[in-house]
This record gives sequence, structure tokens and C-alpha cells, in this order.
Amino acid sequence: MITVRSLLSLAIPILTAAACAELPPPTLYVLKVTDPAPVITTGQPLPSSPLIVGLGPITVPDYLDRADVVRRASDNRLAMASNERWGETLRAGLQRVLAADLARDLGPEFWVTSGSDRVERIDVEVPIDVESFEPDAAGRVALITNWRIHWLQGEHRSILERTRQGTSEPITGTEDQVRAMSNQIEALADTLAAAIKTSHATPTATAPSTPPLSRSSRHSS
Repeated sequence: MITVRSLLSLAIPILTAAACAELPPPTLYVLKVTDPAPVITTGQPLPSSPLIVGLGPITVPDYLDRADVVRRASDNRLAMASNERWGETLRAGLQRVLAADLARDLGPEFWVTSGSDRVERIDVEVPIDVESFEPDAAGRVALITNWRIHWLQGEHRSILERTRQGTSEPITGTEDQVRAMSNQIEALADTLAAAIKTSHATPTATAPSTPPLSRSSRHSS
């Protein structure tokens, strides 16, 4: 005897398989590098005169460092873009793009190394702690970071700052969001490059060094 339960047990797998088969492949996004300069890697001969900038470590909130492209639906609620994913983790993409943008901005006087390819000889470290990097409920994207310029070689001024790069106009979709995020990384690179050059030109005697970067050392802008 065929019962309702047996019919349902047959129908559910068939319906589930049909639904899965109809789903299109996800759209993948990556952050864009604008006009990159070379980034040195392990095994590459080090230049004799340029200063070596060690970018990182870079920390990103766990709710952002995932495959989904995240938006903020309200102050306390997140929303995920439907069937749209990052082609790499957000932290990896941010590090890749920021290293390339920073190398371009610093010019030939500096070389940038980061991530798993980071070399051992470092003149200045630039750790970065990302507070947020997603569109708010109004659709405006903001990159809020705490970062430090910490010299390991020479007597130069260290800098600890909290900065915010943001859009004035709301985004209109995921493509627009990713483009805005890439632009804000470029703006952060501009800020870091200026700070590195300024601190390199400023001896420690003219300003006290800053404490190590940590979550407890954050201050409001």
C-alpha cells in the first residue's frame, strides 16, 4: 500500500535535486589593483638602497572575512548578496590590492613585501586592523582602519592612526560595492604612503614613539 509518507519520501529528493539543478553558478568578485608596481617576494634579490616596507599583519572582522559579499541591513543586522561571492577571502584581497597600491604610491625609494611572500629584512612595519569595510544600511561604504607605521631600522618617528575612507553616494549593487571598496583601498594606500614618507623624514627626537597597535589602543577620530 502506498502511503502519503512514502510519496513524500520520494518527492522531496526529486524536488530538491531539481531546485539545485536550476541554480546558476555564483558570480565571483575580486578587488581591483590600479596601475600596480612590483611587490618583492621571497628569493628575490633585495635592493641595496630602497627601504623595505613590511605590510601587515592585516586583521579583518570575522563577519567580513567569508565567501559571501556582506552588506549591513541595519546597525545590528547583516545581509548577504544573493548568489554572489568573493573569489578570495576579503583579507587576502585587501592585502593583495593594498600592497600593490602602496608600492606604486611609495615609488622606487621603497619596496613593499607582504603576506606569505614577506621577506625577512624589514625597515618599517605597517600592521593594520580593519574595524569595518561594508556598506551601511543607506548603501554607503566605509573602510575604517587602525594602523601603525613602526620603524625597525633607523631613528624615525612612529605613527599610530585611525582613519576612515568612505563614499558620499550610496552604491547601487554588488559591482558598484566592489568598485567602491577598491577605490577606498587605493585611498588608504595614499594615506599610508604619505605617512611613511613623513615619518621617515622625522627623527624620533622631534616626536615620541607610539605604543604597539592593539584593539585596546583604539581611539576615536
